[in-house]
Amino acid sequence: MAILPKSYQTGRRQGEEIIYLSGAAYCFNLPAWSCRYCEKARRLGYQFHSVVSNEDQNTLCFISVNDKLKEIVLTFRGTLNLGNVLADLHVSIWNIGMGSTVMKRNKTKGEAPVGEEMRIHTGFIIATNSLYSEVVEKLGSLLKEKRDHEVVAIGHSLGAAIASVTLFMIKEEINLPPNFPTPKSYAYFGYGTPRVGNKAYADYWNGQKDMHITRVVNQADFAAHAPPAIAGYVHYGTELWITETGIKKCSRKMYEDPTCANSVAEAANLPYHLKYWDVAFLSCALKNPLWTVQQFVMPLSILKNNK
Repeated sequence: MAILPKSYQTGRRQGEEIIYLSGAAYCFNLPAWSCRYCEKARRLGYQFHSVVSNEDQNTLCFISVNDKLKEIVLTFRGTLNLGNVLADLHVSIWNIGMGSTVMKRNKTKGEAPVGEEMRIHTGFIIATNSLYSEVVEKLGSLLKEKRDHEVVAIGHSLGAAIASVTLFMIKEEINLPPNFPTPKSYAYFGYGTPRVGNKAYADYWNGQKDMHITRVVNQADFAAHAPPAIAGYVHYGTELWITETGIKKCSRKMYEDPTCANSVAEAANLPYHLKYWDVAFLSCALKNPLWTVQQFVMPLSILKNNK
């Protein structure tokens, strides 16, 4: 088993600092890198690189770089508008190929697929595909300059799901251009992550022993319990559960530790989903309610950095 970098053994790697990037994803005019959470991220060494957005699906990702930590971070925005809500509600569970080639657990090049079919929430696949090709293009270009950097995919809510599927597709070399650069390593952080796929998908991530894969759940955040397990969905990775007294690192000997977020499933609610530590995800949106309401009803052009 590979040894994780020392940074993973620190409090920073509990997600309490890198979360500012997820907060920034909900803000406007990201290239200016001057929003409340942008400034906090900048003080930690993160510099804005570029934005990828899709008006049809109302999805957004921005890329930032921290040369001191040698990280390239893909941050995906969560639910902010009607298009995102429709993706969240598209709860059928389908294979990653969207009806074409079914990818299965333990499938490697040159070998026949074995095991249970790997299935993922259809809405999350559609949202991921709306950004994927451009994210890959920008990431590949950046990796050519920074091959010694780790690629970290993060997000909150729907953004956490898109980050998961995007990272899966990159690792499995799905629709990657020839000679796509291989980074130093990969990592994943999700905040208020919904269940993304079935047990085969969870087994895939739980089998990545040399990766830092973390789901942070704030107390009784409702998103941690959706879509329902009865429909075939299950979580993966290490759950860090924020409680009133601190952070509990949950057991990885089971898919979902019943003594962590699942212990308060009956009390699940929205307020715990909207604020993690000192990050209120919709604070930027509330500063410009007219813009936010207009975007919720219909897509608006998003200022992009063509770098």
